[in-house]
Amino acid sequence: MTTKVLRFITLPLAACVVALCPVATLAQDDGQMPRLRPLEFPALPEGTPALPDDIVATLDQVLPTLTIPELQGFMEDGQLTSMILTRYYLERIEALDERYRTYIEINPAALEEAAAADARRAEGGGLGPLDGIPVSLKDNIGTAAPMHTTAGAEILLDYTPEADAPLVQQLRAGGAVILGKANLSEFAGAISLGLILGGSTAVAGQGINPHGPFATGGSSSGSAGAVSANLTVVSVGSETSGSLIAPSAWQSVVGMKPSRDLISGEGVIPLLSNNDSPGPIARTVTDAALLLGVIDTAEVDYGAGLSTDALKGVTVGVLSSELAAQPGNADLLQRIAATLTLTGAEVVPASLAGWQSALSAFDLFLAGGIRYEMTAFVGTVVPEIDGPEALVAYYATAPETRAPFGSDLLAGKVSQAAELPEDDFRSLGPTLTANATQLLEAAFAASGAEALVSIDNDHAQVYATAGYPAITVPLGARSAGGLMAALGRESAGMPVGVTLIGKQGEDAALLGYAYAFEQASNYRLVPEIER
Repeated sequence: MTTKVLRFITLPLAACVVALCPVATLAQDDGQMPRLRPLEFPALPEGTPALPDDIVATLDQVLPTLTIPELQGFMEDGQLTSMILTRYYLERIEALDERYRTYIEINPAALEEAAAADARRAEGGGLGPLDGIPVSLKDNIGTAAPMHTTAGAEILLDYTPEADAPLVQQLRAGGAVILGKANLSEFAGAISLGLILGGSTAVAGQGINPHGPFATGGSSSGSAGAVSANLTVVSVGSETSGSLIAPSAWQSVVGMKPSRDLISGEGVIPLLSNNDSPGPIARTVTDAALLLGVIDTAEVDYGAGLSTDALKGVTVGVLSSELAAQPGNADLLQRIAATLTLTGAEVVPASLAGWQSALSAFDLFLAGGIRYEMTAFVGTVVPEIDGPEALVAYYATAPETRAPFGSDLLAGKVSQAAELPEDDFRSLGPTLTANATQLLEAAFAASGAEALVSIDNDHAQVYATAGYPAITVPLGARSAGGLMAALGRESAGMPVGVTLIGKQGEDAALLGYAYAFEQASNYRLVPEIER
């Protein structure tokens, strides 16, 4: 990428309108629905010129491959402004998001935030690596008025917390431009699986994978989809068990679940607090590291460890026996092994055999989270919801608007935990966390590995419950097997990710490993786009 590419982008204000059509998507007749609240975009001053077509074409071409440091470089030398970048994304969202449904709400102050970033830059100041960079937030992350925090649920359509969540406060302090709130699986996946496993809400409809008629994953589907379709630079999602990893892998972007409590979960609508964790979603490991550095609670320079040599001499344990047993994974394991060898890593077999038995109570634990944490939160906003059965009844009363994709998952989980006393639920957390931790520590010790390797979110329940970090990096596309094949659909061409599992608290090292793998493989897929 040379500095000449954006040389002509010098307008202080600009707009764009661009049409994006994926090669194949779930169409309206597959069940798409009207939004409960249409997206509203901030108004521009009358007479503001539109961004010229050649600038739009340039941004369309280069933005999907630029990193945040490169964007900052263009803004530093005057070839780009935050205002131009923000307007580009807002109008791109306006043109495209009725198809993709990656957003629930737009920040009415986005242009003001961009203008403030440009003013700081003009005065020779700056607030850090995200200053002026557009970011979206999963809509279970609390934002004060005028934006809402709905978790995608009709019952929270008008809910506004009194204050931003701490991680949002950190983003604002770092100068990030909040584009808006991202769609998700409603209540982080507690209501329905949607049309194809993930990404459906009563408020915004069914999220669409920009790579084709594939699952979006859940629950951070809109965050991953917006990054993948170039509707934001980066996004903050959240994880309970695969909620960051699956949608990122299946939409060919980078997603990271950090170590427990590395990012504050305060102000995030809970599903299962033992497991819940916000985390970054980005197109590159570089951008994920920079976003993590702004929203975390530690003083760590994650960028310092991003080296192509980060895996040289490092022992990496591939969970090969478990992964090879699944159809379609053989060629993926070959890709992984070839790339790891190229990086200079020492590749050894590793195993988490027996994890399903050790975590057999997880499904009941999740049901308890819905009963004692998620529903309890709803009751603080809507006092009439005095228990999970009341929430089930609420959905059943007007299913056409409250549960357009069904609510059987919620009803089943509420019933499952009906005989689970809260004390027993609370005791399950430490027990399952200890079991998951023991599994991981045994795998690290037996293999001598510094990182374990999985595919997609296959072992998410283990590392999420233990609170260990994991990151997924694009691994190209499947030729066979995987989720879509299991659902009886075509799986060829569906994005897939390699997932690296790190040791507790060693997030910086894990990012370094992921960066080395990413640079050696270059497997990220950019969705095919037509105007």
